[in-house]
Amino acid sequence: FKMLNINKLTKGHHIKSVTTNWIDVRKINEQQSWLQQYEAICMQHKIANKWILMIDPEGQSIEQLSKARHIDTSKILKVNSYKGKLNLENLSKALSKGNCSAVILSNQELKEEELRVLKTCAAQGQTNCIVLNKNSPRLH
Repeated sequence: FKMLNINKLTKGHHIKSVTTNWIDVRKINEQQSWLQQYEAICMQHKIANKWILMIDPEGQSIEQLSKARHIDTSKILKVNSYKGKLNLENLSKALSKGNCSAVILSNQELKEEELRVLKTCAAQGQTNCIVLNKNSPRLH
């Protein structure tokens, strides 16, 4: 996996996508599900031959993903947010530039307003934004 400062991404050529739902928020139940989600997203976006940016990915799952032979990890960028705090401005820029086919956010609770901003930026750059969060059990 390569580490990259998302502020240094530049606009490049990209394939037009027919996707219209640029933001996808999913709940993850188990450790195995993290790996399955990462694999499915990587496989779905591999045809675009563009970067997949993973922000704060789950540790064990990302290690397992690197061992998967059917996943080209040379196109995956792993970024850890500073002290677990997502910089919405930097993320918006990365989404709108269109260098990535997908941006995967792990364990980021976003407000509706933040999701709307990200959706607009993702549509502009034609970059899918997938938010994966742990499905916390609720006490009754």
